Amino acid sequence: MINTHRHEGYVHLVISRPEKKNALTRDMYESLGHAVEEAAADESIHAILISGEGDVFTAGNDLDDFRARATDANPRPSSGLAFIEVLMNCDTPVLAAVEGLAIGIGTTMLLHCDAVIAGRSAKFKTAFIDLGLVPEAASTVTMPLHLGARKAAELLLLGEVFDGERASECGLITRAVDDGQALAEAGRLAANLATKPREALRASKRLMRAPWQESIQAALERERAVFAERLRSDDCQSALAAMQRR
Repeated sequence: MINTHRHEGYVHLVISRPEKKNALTRDMYESLGHAVEEAAADESIHAILISGEGDVFTAGNDLDDFRARATDANPRPSSGLAFIEVLMNCDTPVLAAVEGLAIGIGTTMLLHCDAVIAGRSAKFKTAFIDLGLVPEAASTVTMPLHLGARKAAELLLLGEVFDGERASECGLITRAVDDGQALAEAGRLAANLATKPREALRASKRLMRAPWQESIQAALERERAVFAERLRSDDCQSALAAMQRR
């Protein structure tokens, strides 16, 4: 479920599936995408804030969805990547407040946000290769762009876990704050943006992303094709089966 809370000048979207550590299903991706599009089209909204219910941002893509896509002869297009494309093309500033786990797409989606505030003990990890997959959400371009090639390799290839402090130091997030304070700080930034001229914000964001937009879109398409291949690989099938047995 995605809960929507309207504030003066900004919208707060909450990923709410606490019993599954806010893991994202197809329906949740679609709801998130629609909510972002609606907020971006609303002339009274100057910023969009995304957080997770409770003390977890999101455990990433629901594994049952991966399993279904891996065995489907004619899988539907990825709703997760459709949501990422909405974020990529959103002119309204997007902020994220992260507490606890931010796994897989829970990390890579942050690279399409304009400001990210996280608790110091938040945990960022991309486990794609451990599942026999490849990175997605255009992270093969956005991660090196934000962090540099060496740090990007630590996250994407080695699967290292970054806490909030390290994520801040390397540029994955904007800043780390005391645990439990990420939403309050991100809300303060959203309220600040709400006082600024909406069209100036949107035009500035378009100009800032213009130099890399084509490269990021091309990366998304390359990753989409290889990810679909890897999803049917023996490596991926074995990894998903092993996780199901746990």
